Amino acid sequence: MPSLAEADAEYAALCERYVALAEEHAQIIREADVLEADIRERKAPAIRPEVAELIGESVDTSLFQRPQRLRELRQRAANLEQAREIVRRHRDDRIGRASLLACNIAKAEYGKRVAKFIAALEAAKAAYDEADALLDALEREGAQVGYMPPARSIFFADSDNGLQRFIAEARSNGYDQ
Repeated sequence: MPSLAEADAEYAALCERYVALAEEHAQIIREADVLEADIRERKAPAIRPEVAELIGESVDTSLFQRPQRLRELRQRAANLEQAREIVRRHRDDRIGRASLLACNIAKAEYGKRVAKFIAALEAAKAAYDEADALLDALEREGAQVGYMPPARSIFFADSDNGLQRFIAEARSNGYDQ
């Protein structure tokens, strides 16, 4: 049976896009967490690189770039989160169409399986009727069938039974092939 993604290329594309956004979001969050921990561990020098150069000292300029990079990562994470939510809504909106396509693909196979089930039920009903006829014949002869406790089924015994309703419903839905 086809998955929704197999049945509908647009649904599949939305699912793939959602996963890609989620993976990138997770990666960005990890990178931001590492950078934030680094900022806490390695403090930037108290003087700016330009001032350090004027007095003849050298400082690691990358330490000053980290807060800006952290802001960029946090902004990217927020954008990714918003994009994921939009793609999720689009994907959810597409489920109905994808479901219809998947059901259309699966309907013939489902019909075959229901038809097999109906045939099995009809065979079971015929076998039940044969067993029940034996009990009826014994009772007509006056036998006390209590010495042979019957196995009676409500499902098959009632004249307005669920079996006939099920078969009729299945057939009305086109599942009798």
